[in-house]
Amino acid sequence: MIDTVVNYLKKCFPVNVGKSERIIRLLCGGGLIAVSFLDFVTLDQEFWLVVIGWLGVMSGIVSHCPIYGLFNINTAENE
Repeated sequence: MIDTVVNYLKKCFPVNVGKSERIIRLLCGGGLIAVSFLDFVTLDQEFWLVVIGWLGVMSGIVSHCPIYGLFNINTAENE
């Protein structure tokens, strides 16, 4: 059952983000989320920082970028 789910997810979300870019996405996304906790950030800015940071973290974790998929970009092939 778990193998079926994993295979399905691999078909839906093929790896198109390279290892070094994954690390950069994770660090930048985490940094944006951390900045959202600072005192001088307004509530609207905090929301967008968390949303954009979360997108970066998630694309780093799953190694898939939907925008890359639209334009057929694959940085995982270069490594």
